[in-house]
Amino acid sequence: MNYLAPGLRELGRIFDRLFCRIRLVRQRRTLAQLESKLGLLGWQQAYYDSGTQQHVDRVTDVERAQAQLTNDSATLGLSVQQLEERRTSERATFESQRAARIAARDPLVGPVEEGERALSAKQKERKEIAERIPRLDRERLSEEEKYRVLLAKGRPHSQGGRRGCSACSGARSRSRSRKRSGRKKLTAVELEIPRIESELEQRRAMLSVEVEALRVLEKAFAESDAALAAEVAMHKRDKQKLEKQVDALEKTKTQSYREIGRALADQRIEPLNPARRSHCSPG
Repeated sequence: MNYLAPGLRELGRIFDRLFCRIRLVRQRRTLAQLESKLGLLGWQQAYYDSGTQQHVDRVTDVERAQAQLTNDSATLGLSVQQLEERRTSERATFESQRAARIAARDPLVGPVEEGERALSAKQKERKEIAERIPRLDRERLSEEEKYRVLLAKGRPHSQGGRRGCSACSGARSRSRSRKRSGRKKLTAVELEIPRIESELEQRRAMLSVEVEALRVLEKAFAESDAALAAEVAMHKRDKQKLEKQVDALEKTKTQSYREIGRALADQRIEPLNPARRSHCSPG
């Protein structure tokens, strides 16, 4: 005798009932979905009582509103796409114009820097010469003082006096020569500095024009691109709001769908493509 057979049969019945309960829950969920998704039903062609017709009208109104919102959302989406394409096109144009401005500006930077170095060198040279001339004057005065001292001693015709006078005269001559040379250099430098300053001013003016043009170009693009970006962001926010409204309206149709589905079920009107039914009998 098999003592385990009754227990195994009881376990089989338990599992069979559990399986049937699970399938029943799934079928109920499927039914609820079919009731709330009337695309599976031929409810548009049916005639209803006044109470059910109100639900049908409500669903129709909601779907009309959804269609309008969907069209508005699509329009905003197209606007966003056009604005993004415009931003891309304007950025490409800006990059091309900016590269041209930079190419026109860069060659002017070197001459300006070179002119500034030349002007600085000449100004330094003028300062050094201007400081040297008073020193030469002092040296000349010192030599003349020595010469006057020798003359005062009354020895200009003696051998030592002639040598001293000759030395003083040579020193005075060299001092005067250095002073004349210094003044000539100072005059030349002072004449050259205005020319360098004029050339430098012209170079700076040309560079300033290019720098200002580049600044204006970059500022105009930044403002335009920021405005387009703000407009794109606004359209995207509006589009998201419309999509949320469509989803919210979709949820409001659930109860009406269920009422219409029940009315059709009461009249034994089956879905156009009903889900395959399954039956299970208790074990």
